[in-house]
Amino acid sequence: MFDEYDMRSVAPTVCRVLGVRPPSSAEVEPLEEVVGTMGLVERLAVVVIDAFGASTWAAARMEVPTFNALANRHLIHLRSVMPTITPVNFATMLTGAHPDRHLIRDRAEKLALETVFDVLREEGRVSATAARAVSSLGILISPFADRPGLAESNTDEEVYALAVGALESRVDLLWVQLLDVDDEGHRHGPLSGESAAAAHRDDGYLRGIAEEASRKGYGLMVLADHGQHTVMREDGSMGGTHGSDIDDDVYVPFVWSTHRELRKALGL
Repeated sequence: MFDEYDMRSVAPTVCRVLGVRPPSSAEVEPLEEVVGTMGLVERLAVVVIDAFGASTWAAARMEVPTFNALANRHLIHLRSVMPTITPVNFATMLTGAHPDRHLIRDRAEKLALETVFDVLREEGRVSATAARAVSSLGILISPFADRPGLAESNTDEEVYALAVGALESRVDLLWVQLLDVDDEGHRHGPLSGESAAAAHRDDGYLRGIAEEASRKGYGLMVLADHGQHTVMREDGSMGGTHGSDIDDDVYVPFVWSTHRELRKALGL
């Protein structure tokens, strides 16, 4: 159904386009489709729209014009690693290692392997995050960044502001996590109107990040950590969950662009 790439590919791909070695724990090669079209970039922003799996995107497609514009240029699908939960997949994204190696199962655990951020620091380059203070990126990953950006309000609105500020300061690598889609998916189901509305909000934040990235000469990668599937509660209401190996949880879109392509895709 989809390309057979998995989340371990993210770390070596990020490092290759930034012109640095991969983390010592990386287990697979970079994504040649990405490397071949991006080449080398001086600066890079990575935006993770939490739980924006392939099926969630399909349901909300009319609400995400920015993501669609990027996907129309470059798109592959990745497989999330098991279990399909956020801390597990963020640990894999940043190290390139399978969960059996990094051993992370909860965001409060300590990641012991070398990350992309460690590699950049070795080269004298600066990394930053923009994340909710109580998120997996905020708790598990941000301590590895040179400039951790933590939204104490725990809103995507503040995460967006932190992301734009980091781009304005021209850090070499920015990693962002947007959580509205995951939140509304859990509450109402990933195919609900509320989930689509959350996707629309996060797509607006993505637009602002992409515009600033284009102005400041950044390449951009956008993906999800996992998807979600619909569940019916005992009271008959619909909700969402993930963690399984079903396609809705596993397959996520991955799109990318150079800063020059961003200008064209966004009509700037």
